[in-house]
Amino acid sequence: MNPRPDVFLISIDCLRPDYVGAFNRLSRLTPTLDRILERGAVFTNAVSHAPFTTPAVASLLTGRYPFQTGVRLLLGQVCDPETTTVADAAKRAGYVTAGFPSSFILNSTTGLARGFDEYRDIDDGHFSARGGCWQGGAPLNAALDGFLAAAGCDPVFCWLHYFDLHEYHTDASAPPQSTYTRDLRDKIDAVCIRNLLAILEKHDRMRRAAFIVTADHGECLFQHGVRGHGQHLFDSVLRVPLGIYWPDGEFARHRVIAHQARHIDVLPTLMDFWDLDRDRRLPGESLLQLCAANSRKESVSYAEASPRQLFEGNTAEVRSFQGPEIQALRTDRHKFIRHDDGRIELYDLSADPNEFCNLLTNACGGSSRIAATLSEKLDALSGESPPRGATQPMSTEEASIVRERLRRLGYVSEFATMGVHSTR
Repeated sequence: MNPRPDVFLISIDCLRPDYVGAFNRLSRLTPTLDRILERGAVFTNAVSHAPFTTPAVASLLTGRYPFQTGVRLLLGQVCDPETTTVADAAKRAGYVTAGFPSSFILNSTTGLARGFDEYRDIDDGHFSARGGCWQGGAPLNAALDGFLAAAGCDPVFCWLHYFDLHEYHTDASAPPQSTYTRDLRDKIDAVCIRNLLAILEKHDRMRRAAFIVTADHGECLFQHGVRGHGQHLFDSVLRVPLGIYWPDGEFARHRVIAHQARHIDVLPTLMDFWDLDRDRRLPGESLLQLCAANSRKESVSYAEASPRQLFEGNTAEVRSFQGPEIQALRTDRHKFIRHDDGRIELYDLSADPNEFCNLLTNACGGSSRIAATLSEKLDALSGESPPRGATQPMSTEEASIVRERLRRLGYVSEFATMGVHSTR
């Protein structure tokens, strides 16, 4: 029997699939990433569950929706302590585990460090030269190098979150599409991923390495009038790249899968690979089983956004969570979006993948019926379990530090005359 492979879960902040060569043959920006992705299964219709990093990553690492993890905002909330993480599952499977976040919004105070033998927070004067905001890929890879040296011959599970692409937000020297493509090519592909593979070769980990490559969310790049992410639930921010290579079995050969895949499916998939009994309360399904089957039921995915609930009024304190302002239900064909002010939208993703034509603007009977059905499904799904987790209190001094960090990250724009801040 072959030994269990080392597993590397790689998430890249802000990465859109249409800028990656394995998903778009016209792109030549990511040759290193493409060499990984084209060895295994590529899911061309994969989605995240939030347009902000923290709730999106929480769903990726736990296999649960934001209303189940309790992590629904960019910062200030703690993951439900009863929620199993992918690192917990990896330890049950006999792995030594390490988590390498690259931004303070993913620090262990979120509760996402549970199950990791090593987890490196980003703080002032500690692993960061950017005011405690975030860390580039080079020191992150150096830390992985040290971890692998200490792990010896033990099988490892490592989660690495690369933040370097997010820096395009802070560069005003060129149009955002130019800085985005430049940073993807020159920072992520040519440095972060290339050096990662060199480190794995150095430690003789490539021969039996398994890879899961994805993003926390996409990036709008002025689709729907927005530069960044977090303000809506269109596919420009919810669709993500997802590729899985496993040395044995279904995902050991190149294949392209067009059915909808979800971040909540990653944990059940890994548990299948590791022959672990999984919690039947997990809402996701194993992609391994679904791809091996000749037929499959329609996939439904939930997403939510709370763009107004980072700070309130004078920004002195973090608001307690009062419910998402936007919720969406996505099937293989349709996207239904509901706002807290009563507005609803419906898009036919097969005919209108950019979601420019709201079918309910001049609704015919068929569109109205589809919207009503999806609205009922949304109510049933989001009402299945009570919200979990807790909001962390934050002092005025802490809030001031957080505001400055968010400004450095490109999230916060100041409106001096109004005395408020807005998120991207």
